[in-house]
Amino acid sequence: MNSRILSLFAALLVFTGCGPQTFLMIAEGESFDALTKITDDKKISVFPNGGENGKSMVFSAKESDGSYNIYMKDNVLSSAVIQKTSGVNYNIYPNYCPANDKIAFCYFNKNNYDIYYINANSGKAITQITNTDENEYNPCWSPDGKSIVFEKGAAPKSFVQYRSGGSLGGGMGMVFKVTENQVWIKNLETGELKMIGQGSFPKFSPNGKEIVFVKYDINRNRSGETGTIWTMSIDGENQRQITNTDLGYATFPCWSPDGKNVAFQLTKRDKADSDIYTISTTGENLKQHTINKSNDFAPYWSKDNFLYFSSDRGSQYQKYLIWRFKISAD
Repeated sequence: MNSRILSLFAALLVFTGCGPQTFLMIAEGESFDALTKITDDKKISVFPNGGENGKSMVFSAKESDGSYNIYMKDNVLSSAVIQKTSGVNYNIYPNYCPANDKIAFCYFNKNNYDIYYINANSGKAITQITNTDENEYNPCWSPDGKSIVFEKGAAPKSFVQYRSGGSLGGGMGMVFKVTENQVWIKNLETGELKMIGQGSFPKFSPNGKEIVFVKYDINRNRSGETGTIWTMSIDGENQRQITNTDLGYATFPCWSPDGKNVAFQLTKRDKADSDIYTISTTGENLKQHTINKSNDFAPYWSKDNFLYFSSDRGSQYQKYLIWRFKISAD
């Protein structure tokens, strides 16, 4: 993941106050007619998920004490927000499931991240899903709410390993590799836990039969890490690459409602900040949606064809808010 995006864990804030505002085109060339700011700029919000038909959007926010909590908006166009977790912890990467009305999220407990869930509308008691010595990140519910897919392994930006004292583009005999995280699925009804492959940011498809995910690699000039978008079936078979390393550092994929396209954030080699793109699952019809000189990241494509994302556009650097624009799946 882009180091500028990762640094948000050292520089975020939450929000209260006025309702959303709609803006005209923010930067020349951006592919939407209007942009709506979903959270106000008094405090920062990130990692939007949900918002189907304007309802039940969840996200993470940083408190004044440095902790992160999960919040929910019953109506994305209202200023009202509901706090769902509490305590001096990191609660990030929320994923809401309408089928069971639960929010899965990543929780840092002393030494590592584990996956938990909470009932969205019936109290703040949390249930632990994973409990290992490794880190588990980025949970996503299956459409029926019976299973969760997640990644296990290294913290972000620690995938590239190379010989001490050298560099990735080093001379003769230089040995380096990219350590991939593991993708796991847990069935919460049966307790079955299965590793299906290697990768990060796994997301169930709308029909529950496929997973979109990220694979890490060395970039073309062998100077650092990069990411590409892939899909596979839920048994780990039929892996198919959608983007390549020449495109740039792609990460944080999410499905379109019809399962034919994927939205993701991309950092190109010639652009310091990340933008929101879409592409078909066949690797065709690549389209850039944001161009503004800001970090636009963590997209979520709602069933009513809005693309929600986090961005520090229109505010000071790394003061992230949640925005959305209407998108066509064509």
